[in-house]
Order: sequence, then C-alpha cells, then structure tokens
Amino acid sequence: MKRRDPERGPERSPDRAPEKRDRSEALLAALRAAQGKALSVGEVVQRARLHPGERTQVKRILRDLARQGLVQRDEKRFSVPAPRSETAEPGTLRAGKAPRLAPPVRGGPGITGTLTRHRDGYGFVARLDRKGEDVFVPPDEAAQAFDGDLVRVELAPARGGRTLGRNLRVLERRRRWALGTYHARGKMSFVLPAGPEALGTIPVPETDAAADGDLVKVALQPGTGRLEGRVVERVGAPGEPRVEALRVAYGKGFSDLFPDPVRQEAEAVPDHVTAADREGRRDLTGLRLVTIDGADARDFDDAVFVERLGTGKKGGWRLVVAIADVAHYVRKGQPLDDEARRRGTSVYFPSLVLPMLPERLSNGICSLNPQVDRLCLVADMRIDDRGEAGGAEIYPAVMRSVARCTYDEVAASLAGERVAGKEHLRADFAVMADLQERLGAMRARRGSIDFDLPEAKVVLGPEGQVASIEKRPRNRAHRIVEEFMLAANEAVARHFGERQLPTIYRVHGLPDEEKLDSFRELAQAHGFQVPEGPLSPAALNALLHRIQGHAQQRAMNQLLLRAMMQAIYSPENIGHFGLAAESYLHFTSPIRRYPDLIVHRLLWEGWAGGERTRERELTEAALLSSERERAAMQAEREIQAFYAALLLSAHVGERFPGVVASVAEVGLFVELGPWFVEGLVKTETLGDGFAFDPRLHALAEPRSGRAYRVGDAVEIEVAAASPARRQVDLLLVEGGRTLRSGDLSAAGRGQRGREERGGRGPARGAAAKGRVGGKRDKGGGKHGGRKGRRRR
Repeated sequence: MKRRDPERGPERSPDRAPEKRDRSEALLAALRAAQGKALSVGEVVQRARLHPGERTQVKRILRDLARQGLVQRDEKRFSVPAPRSETAEPGTLRAGKAPRLAPPVRGGPGITGTLTRHRDGYGFVARLDRKGEDVFVPPDEAAQAFDGDLVRVELAPARGGRTLGRNLRVLERRRRWALGTYHARGKMSFVLPAGPEALGTIPVPETDAAADGDLVKVALQPGTGRLEGRVVERVGAPGEPRVEALRVAYGKGFSDLFPDPVRQEAEAVPDHVTAADREGRRDLTGLRLVTIDGADARDFDDAVFVERLGTGKKGGWRLVVAIADVAHYVRKGQPLDDEARRRGTSVYFPSLVLPMLPERLSNGICSLNPQVDRLCLVADMRIDDRGEAGGAEIYPAVMRSVARCTYDEVAASLAGERVAGKEHLRADFAVMADLQERLGAMRARRGSIDFDLPEAKVVLGPEGQVASIEKRPRNRAHRIVEEFMLAANEAVARHFGERQLPTIYRVHGLPDEEKLDSFRELAQAHGFQVPEGPLSPAALNALLHRIQGHAQQRAMNQLLLRAMMQAIYSPENIGHFGLAAESYLHFTSPIRRYPDLIVHRLLWEGWAGGERTRERELTEAALLSSERERAAMQAEREIQAFYAALLLSAHVGERFPGVVASVAEVGLFVELGPWFVEGLVKTETLGDGFAFDPRLHALAEPRSGRAYRVGDAVEIEVAAASPARRQVDLLLVEGGRTLRSGDLSAAGRGQRGREERGGRGPARGAAAKGRVGGKRDKGGGKHGGRKGRRRR
C-alpha cells in the first residue's frame, strides 16, 4: 500500500516547514555549485548528499522552487543559471543545458547540435548534450546549413509554449561526400543526390570520370557556404547494398575515403617499432599475451594474459590487458587526429567497414598482430579469489602476441576439443575461464545489470547477397574477453580518480522515473512486488532474475530497458548505473573509438607531469564523441533494416510462424520464425476496437476481451517489403485466412502466456520498419560494438 504523503492535506504538521526550508537550501546550494549545468533529480540528490529515499520529496521541492522562480526547469532537469560572465560564448560547446528564454536575445545563450533538414525546408537540431527535445528550426534558418551540419542556434519562444531555433551558425560542415546521378550539361553539369536527402542539386565541373546518368561519388567543397563539389568516381547502381551503406554513412558524416593530408601522414608512419620507440617502456615480449577476436577481424587492439597466484583464499590472479598504443602514432592536432575526432568511431556494416583510422595504422602498426613487436599501454591487475579488484599498475610497454586466436577456437578448446596450432595454450584458456567466472560472480553480487538480449548477424552469400539474418552466436570466449575488458576499463578509471587527474568517463545515469513507473505497473499487474521510489542496480537485477520464465518476461524486459538512460561520455564522473560501478571509462579500443584514444593521451599527460588538457576541451570532445557514437548506431541500424527488407522482399505473399516481439499503438512487431527479423502488423488490420493498453502492455479489444501480448505465437503473411523505405508490412493469419483492414475475424485471437524468446521493443516513432534483433546502448550491454561485443 502506498504510504500517505505527510506534507500534503490538512493533517500536515507545521513543524515540517523548517525541515523543508533546510532541504530547499541544500538543493539550491547543490544547483549553484553546478554553475549553470542542468541536473536531473537523481543528480541533485547525489550532490546534496541526501538519501535516495527522499527522491519524491526532492522532486516536489524542486518544482516549488521552479514555480517561485528560484530555479529553472527544463523537462526533467533543474538549474540555477551561472553568472553572465561564466556562460559560454556563442559558438562554443558546453555540457550544461541552456535555459529556455523568454524573448529572443541576439547573441544570447543557445544549444549546439546536429541539423537534420526536411524536404519541405524546415529542420530540427538534435542537441549534443541530449538534455532536452530536438529544437525546431524554421525554413529560413535551416537554409543556411546542410543536412548533417554541426550548428548552434539561439533559443526563442514559439507558439504553444514550445521552443524554436534562431540565428543559426554553422560550426562544422559534417557532410563531405554525397552520392547521386551525374547530369552532364557542360559548364552547367550537376549531380542529383540519391535517396531522400534534403540537399538539392550539386553543381560540379564537367568530368570524364563518369557519363551522363551514372551514379557517382561527389566530394563536396569544404569551407564554402555554397553546395558544390566534384565527381570522384562512378559507383554501383542505386539500391545495391554497398551503395546504400555509403549513402547512409555520408549522410551521417562518415566516409570510406580519407583526405590527402591524412593519407600522407599515415604513409609516413613507420611500419615497425623503432629503437627510439622502446625507450621508457617495459619489455613484455616474453609474456604469453594472445589476442581473441572474431574470425573476420583484421584490427587487434587488445591482448590478454592470466596467471594464477597462490591457492585458496589467499590466492588470486594476475590479469594483464595490453592495449595498442595508438596515441604514440596519432598526435594531437595533426591531420590523423583531426580526422579521427571528426569520425569519433569506426562504423560496421555487413559488407563494409568504415574505419576511424587509415588501414595502414588500424590493420598495421597499431594492430597487435601475432609474432611482431608492438607498442602498448598495459593494465596489470591483481584479482583476489572472490573476483574483487586488488592493486593495478598502468604503464607503457612493448609486447609481442604469441597467437591470434578466435572466439570459436577458445570455446572449442574449453569444451575439450583439439584445436590445431593452439594446444600449447589450452592451460592458459582454462585459467582465463576460471577468472571470468569469478569476475562475473563479483559483478552479479555488486548488482551489474545484464539484459542479455541477442544481437543480429546479417549473413551474406558468395555474391554479396543477403542469405539470412541470424542471432549472433555468443560463447564462453566472448564472456572471457568482455569481463577482462570491463576489469581493465574500471582499473584505468580508478587510476585517474585516485590521482584526481582529468579524463573522459563513460557514465550511465539513473533510470527515467516515468518509464520506470510503467515497468513497475506492468510487473505489479502480474503479481511481482516492486517497491516504490528509486531502485538500485542490485534491486533491478534481482527483479530480472525473479521474472525469468514468466509469460511477460519479454515485455517487462523491454519496459525496463526503455527506462534506462543511454550511456554517454563525460569529464564528470557520476558513475555507471548499469554496471553498478563507481568509476568507468573506455580504454580498450583506441583503434576504433576516439574517447579511448583521448584516455591514452591523458595517461601520457599524467606520466609526463606537464600541462593538463583543459576541462572545456574534454567537455567538447565528450559531447562530440557521444554524438558520433549515436550517429554510427543510427547508420548501422538503418542498414540492418535495409537488409531485413531486402531479405523479405523475396518472400512477399508467403506465410511464416512468428512471435509477438513488442506491442505499440501502431501495432504488433512480430519476429519471424525462420530469421531474426521483425515486421509490423498494423493495428487497423486487426479489426475495429483494438487499442493499446499501456497497463497490460497489450493491444486489446475491450468488448470481447481479445488481446495480443508480447510472447503470443502467431502466423503471419509478408504483405510488403521495401528496402528503399526500410519497411516490412505483415498481416496476421488466423484460421487459414489472412486478416486485412476491416476484417473482424475473432478466431484464435490473443493467444496468451506463450513461452518467451529474446527480442527488443519498438523504436521511437515506430513505423513499419524492417528490423533485426539487437539493443541500444542503455548501460545493460557489454564491452563494445564490434567483434560481437556490446556497447557499455
């Protein structure tokens, strides 16, 4: 039973007022100390050093303070504006959230983000700090920038209490490439962009590199306010997977090509470790370090070694994680570094990889290839018998990998099979597996959350055609590498924290309160006791174990996953909720993630003891890296949806078994039995009266009591599949008959309580998108994105 609020109603005691005033002062002090940065309720509670159980009371006090004008409220965040002299200048990046303005002020505070333009001229700016809704930009302002540009706009009031962006300034031309059809017209030649891109025609010089009507790659001219470029080369036909991947990548600011200065700098890097490179480094070339990656991996940025130290409770392990020293070769402010910063991350499509660094580095001198010397940074850790972290040393070294191992080889060895060329490492693999169990048990005790939702793998045929989409296999070797990388990331985070050195952390905030309430309501409706108020990671993890095997496990997992905040990069350490970690960062993948490269560079700064990188510079890098990561995830998801629609386009009219993977107002997302692919059964095709019931998380027809829930087994017919629109439409089949709009057949509807299978919930603004299984970076995944490792 919900406890009555003692501060509401006629029975409120007058002696509560002084306590509330004390709370108000504590909250105001915490907000003032943030110097204008907007904080969530949970962050205010932490900074004010209040008990988490007071969260509801804190929220009420903050709302009162906002009504009094003492604090500013923007969505679910609160702030006390910093003095005018401390606010950021227009055009700069800052972590805090600008308050909403009353009248528009020329040159006043604003927000920075990525512009998405619509064909009708207007646009939206997606905020880098993600601390508010996207900002609408009217056509006259949006016309000043290209789709995908990094821009800054001032906030001004709009009708209905909304906000719009004015006085747009372009900070960076993100898009540098485009695909389109070449129209040879002499001096009036132009390229018409392919796909639904709001670019307009691109004037180009006449060229012999392509003929009239060819699909071409265009290099846009940098540093100009006009849309113009030059034809680089012909590419394939529209609709080909590689062409679609490039078009999506270019639209997000990524590329398969590197500018000439970047390629020239990469070519000048030595292809071997020199004598000068070895100075000041420990020699680990005699240690049995091995790399463990996917069979198709070509860049190896981590190697591991484990040995047992003693026995029993006084024993433990030594875990050595060696990471490629990319910072030695990619120097701050040089072309290689500027390009890596622009990209922020490597992007992985089924048929194409867009690396953050040129292959000469990523697959060459920076890759920990077997039997060659390589430079590295090392996390040398001691782990006790319970899997708890002991001491750790972080240092530069020279190493030599003794073997390049695959996940399947290590898993096979652990299962007792003979693996050619790896038998001499069998004992090493067994020690690794023992330590992985202890580390996993330690994280479970701590409360680390793991939804363990499957990921999708697009399987291509010999000619590059999509053959299947399957659940990506995950074996014991994957878990070994994941646990070791998590341990190394935490050890390096502690290294910075203990020395009070600046760095970029990987942070994961408290769950969204309203979405957590939706999860709580569904769980309680099915008989699970969920306490009111905030829930700790350990409490949520325990609840996930309790609902295992329940008919609505999948639905409850989806709601809980949506309640999780997205993990981001920040120079301010607020901890990682999903991992239940006080300190966490990304150290282990500098070849493919720019924040890891920054962390390596900051380690060198700390050892040198010289000038420190400014916090403002780290804030900007963290914001941009978070945005680039989101852009890469969006591009990868879009191409996965393209392949899903491409696969099913050959099966239109065919019927398949399926299971309801998620439910939304627009309809049922059904996962097809033969493949790890989802399509949409629209609500209107189910018949009159069906509506979404948020309490039961079902599409229900109240008069008859019929309902469709997550986990229901169904039969579907593929109605349509459009790769161009990334869209798959399905129809339900009941009693051997396909249900279409207006069909009121009730036979067999709403089968309930079927056994659950893995999947994921509908995307925001759900449409009939062809979707493949996977998950967003909500803090409940694992170490990385490539090599089958999930983002943390």
